[in-house]
Amino acid sequence: MMEGKKVGFIGGGNMAYAIAKGLVSSGLIKKEDIITSAKTQTRLQTVWKDLGVKTTTDNIEVAIFADIIFLAVKPHILPSVLTEISSEFCVNEKIKDKLFVSVAAGVTISIMEEGLSSQPRVIRTMPNTPCLVQSGVVVYACGQHCVAGDGKDLETLLSVVGHVEEVEENHIDAMSSLMGCSIAWFDMIIEAMSDGGVKNGVPRKISYTLAAKAMEGAAKLFLQSGKHAGQLKDEVTSPGGSTICGLYELEQAGMRGIFMRAVDAATNRNKELGKQN
Repeated sequence: MMEGKKVGFIGGGNMAYAIAKGLVSSGLIKKEDIITSAKTQTRLQTVWKDLGVKTTTDNIEVAIFADIIFLAVKPHILPSVLTEISSEFCVNEKIKDKLFVSVAAGVTISIMEEGLSSQPRVIRTMPNTPCLVQSGVVVYACGQHCVAGDGKDLETLLSVVGHVEEVEENHIDAMSSLMGCSIAWFDMIIEAMSDGGVKNGVPRKISYTLAAKAMEGAAKLFLQSGKHAGQLKDEVTSPGGSTICGLYELEQAGMRGIFMRAVDAATNRNKELGKQN
């Protein structure tokens, strides 16, 4: 348990809830040391009520209460939230005692530092949606005013929802494509493979489950075996067998190039979104 640490969430969406749920269920942070804010009471009284944490519609209440503050609002809303917080803390130096963690896509560390002013401690993160089932990936980069231990504290907190990796900020846009946008692409693959199973007589529900479980297993095997992806592919590809026939069709369709272009397109869009904030 991180003794004495209080955690706040400005924005009560799915990602904030996933992190808070992980903190409470793991016992890492006491529920009475967690607070979240949302624009209305509706979500707070339904989704968040079961966690037993403090709730409010006042963002400043969160900023004052918490030591570590997750900025979990939409990117276009974040600038106004930063201004709101900065206005509250501009008369003193207490903002330096707070660690601000953003989960807003495309918003750079420099934008957050300028918005908060007074040399704030800022960490930019990018989590993906499997954090909702404690199988996520989170990449993060620390701002220039962070102090020793800020990164490790964040890793400890977010380890409850998945794998956490510190990276250079200039890589986050591309990494967001690889571990964020790609979730939708993998879902498309599961759906398409399920359709193929149905075409060949497999019941729909079973077809979805088998395709998803096969993808899950392939990922675990790759991560735990330490083998190159190409080697694992070769190990299940027999001469003249069914797997090589399927691989041939995928290669004919340009599968590798399609995914490379998808990563390029998503990365470029992430950069564009960052410039708009």
